[in-house]
Amino acid sequence: MPITDNIRNIRAHIPAGVTLVCVSKFQPVEAIREAYEAGERHFGESRVQELKTKVQQLPADIKWHFIGHLQTNKVRDLIKLRPYLIQSVDSEHLLKAINDEAAKLGIVQDVLLEIHVAKEETKSGLNPSHLGQILDNTAKHMPSVRIAGLMTMATNTDDETEIRRCFTLTASLASGLTEKRSNSEAVLSMGMSEDYQIAIECGSNMVRIGSSIFGERQTPTPKPTPKPMPTPKPMPTPLKAVFFDQDGVLYNSMPYHAESWAWAMTRHGLPYTALETYRNEGRTSTGVIQELHQRLYGTPASPELIEAIYKDKTDHFTELTGGFPGIIPNVDKVLQFLHAHGIECWVVTGSGQHNLIDALNDIFNHAFTGIISSFDVKNGKPDPEPYLKAWERSGFKKEECMVVENAPLGVRAAKAAGLFCCAVNTGILPDDDLIAEHADLIMPDMATLLERLKSHIIE
Repeated sequence: MPITDNIRNIRAHIPAGVTLVCVSKFQPVEAIREAYEAGERHFGESRVQELKTKVQQLPADIKWHFIGHLQTNKVRDLIKLRPYLIQSVDSEHLLKAINDEAAKLGIVQDVLLEIHVAKEETKSGLNPSHLGQILDNTAKHMPSVRIAGLMTMATNTDDETEIRRCFTLTASLASGLTEKRSNSEAVLSMGMSEDYQIAIECGSNMVRIGSSIFGERQTPTPKPTPKPMPTPKPMPTPLKAVFFDQDGVLYNSMPYHAESWAWAMTRHGLPYTALETYRNEGRTSTGVIQELHQRLYGTPASPELIEAIYKDKTDHFTELTGGFPGIIPNVDKVLQFLHAHGIECWVVTGSGQHNLIDALNDIFNHAFTGIISSFDVKNGKPDPEPYLKAWERSGFKKEECMVVENAPLGVRAAKAAGLFCCAVNTGILPDDDLIAEHADLIMPDMATLLERLKSHIIE
């Protein structure tokens, strides 16, 4: 395991109190996961979209550092990802943009000011002479950013004297910042693979190392050619009942479930990602925890552990949403249309959250004929039991019913039950995941589904 060996070697040369940021930009998820399993938690990315993808696929307790040049039009997307630290703030204009977006979310974002000390005009950064004014302006007018310290890059040269000049100058500026903070040491992010030991000698307490850990940087690989979309099949005629999944179909809850599951699982020693939450959507909570525990440890999870994880997950979900995550755009119009045309609407969910289940008819104006939840079945999705139970209770023929799902396992359950299934891809998974489960139709959103229903039923 060369990554693990590389980390062990670098750690041997880093004194206590110096934070190692593994520069993972352009590196595959598998390489980052290996570094994570070696004990690392700080990782550095330079592109917002790449960071977004990795946040969804990697454990929730990773502390993500943004270390690349940040354009102001990307600030909103970055702040939504809640980075641990933005290291590359190179203008007061950018600092204000970060403050404004953080204020909208009610958070305080930690940043480092990037100082330009290298003898290279191509490198970004603030003029050291402007530092005092920026600190004063931030304290007076930008309450939603916290300047945690400074970051710099030395001149790209073999001249050690020049490298030390860059680091020593920035360290002296950080020393003044520490005095202003009074209660904590300023972060001083200096040093990369080629010069981190010199940086530490000059006072760095955070180093950014990439190639010495992961090897030479990998450029992004082309995405695989997507599978062809299935040939659209006509909806059932006559259509008498539609069975709706809950999360990601009725409630816009999946982003919050994903974050809550990743947080709770990881907290209890079961590294879990947002992407895994989407791919496991529809399973019962017990089933998800048991499968992961068995895969990681080879033993069943205890009832006490399952209860603790589920409680933490539910509490975190409630904290994120206030108990209600909002509804999927336009799904209320879909329900109104179906109700107006005498078509029964049912809910079929693996959820066990009483508050969300009980609220369904109030929120959607009593649109549902019946609700099948985890309390009504022995086996959750992808087992066909939930959809079979809804179909049996509806009293209609299978060819008169349709399922609306957003999750691969839900599509699998519907098809195993012998029902027509329309997948509305409201989440982060590629359409390929739904195509692989043989969805009869794939819609990008509820507005498109509504138009398809109108053309099918009215015309």
